[in-house]
Amino acid sequence: MRKIEEVLRLSAQGKSARVISRETGVSRPSVATYLEKAAEHEIGWPLPTGMDAKSLEQLLFAAVETTKSTPVIPNWQEVATEIQAHNHLTLQLLWF
Repeated sequence: MRKIEEVLRLSAQGKSARVISRETGVSRPSVATYLEKAAEHEIGWPLPTGMDAKSLEQLLFAAVETTKSTPVIPNWQEVATEIQAHNHLTLQLLWF
């Protein structure tokens, strides 16, 4: 689980990202990301009333929904015809 609360608390104490990273065991880029996302949502320490670690993480790192794409199945007969049209083209050349 992310240590967002701890990062925000230490940041409110005026500690640098390097010190926060060392004390929490979270990488410096992650510390910077947590602080940037908290600033975007105007969240600081102490946390707003009623906000726990889970709701904080959901707010800052909301999952991006993606649509499932259907894979395209090639027309293999057309591919075979195209390969035969080129005298020096082999499957081995295509695989590299």
